[in-house]
Amino acid sequence: MLKIESLTVAYGSKTVLHNISFDVQPGEIVALIGPNGAGKSTLIRAISGVIPIKSGDIFSNGENLANLTTQERAKILSVVPQARQLGGAFSVEQAVMMGRTPYLNWLGKESDADKAAVKLVLQQTSLEKFAERPIAQLSGGEQQRVLLARALAQSTPILLLDEPTNHLDLQHQTNLLSIVKRLAKEKNLTVLVAMHDLNLVSFFADKVALLADGNMQSIGTPQEVIRAEHISAVYQTPVEIINHPLTGAPIIFPQGVLGKGEG
Repeated sequence: MLKIESLTVAYGSKTVLHNISFDVQPGEIVALIGPNGAGKSTLIRAISGVIPIKSGDIFSNGENLANLTTQERAKILSVVPQARQLGGAFSVEQAVMMGRTPYLNWLGKESDADKAAVKLVLQQTSLEKFAERPIAQLSGGEQQRVLLARALAQSTPILLLDEPTNHLDLQHQTNLLSIVKRLAKEKNLTVLVAMHDLNLVSFFADKVALLADGNMQSIGTPQEVIRAEHISAVYQTPVEIINHPLTGAPIIFPQGVLGKGEG
């Protein structure tokens, strides 16, 4: 379990996250939503240890991550960064093997267990046919799958994703999120993901945490949080919401769209 208690983060004299508290259970996907500047990516970076925290605590199964070394932390949580083009001449298999770094011996040599772990995640992310291909030759969606596979190769119980679907088309967005959702349930992963697309969040997240100006505004199921009054106020734009007839997931529209027709 990932537990955040009274987390405050500041850049110099400017506080960007204020007293944030929530938890994410094993097998659960919690989506961070909110407008640009709300603090979603800052929260991901603070949990991962990339930036320091001003006050508060981050626990994994009761253990305070502040007391761990970098290598120990890398065996507990892994990160999928924002979608971007990957450079270099590494093959897909070599890039994914980098996720095994916390487990390599002092010579930096891969063991049979490391090779087996990489082979498994290549299969899980449908990348095995690209194993020998240079990552620079892959599409943006395929490269993002490589980043996911690299994180999964770390074999951590906690997975953090920082806006992983940005700049991806709908096919690659749904493909990536479907893989995450399936593996979260199969491997009982604790997943925290920052996202912009609220309709995708409705369908893929178990819970939603709504941030605004560095404050937690609401947390709960998509039906509890993605409500017209919440979204309109935080995003400062009027919206209308209906529930999907089969799943019950809230679907968001700009205000006035639902009432428009032709003729």
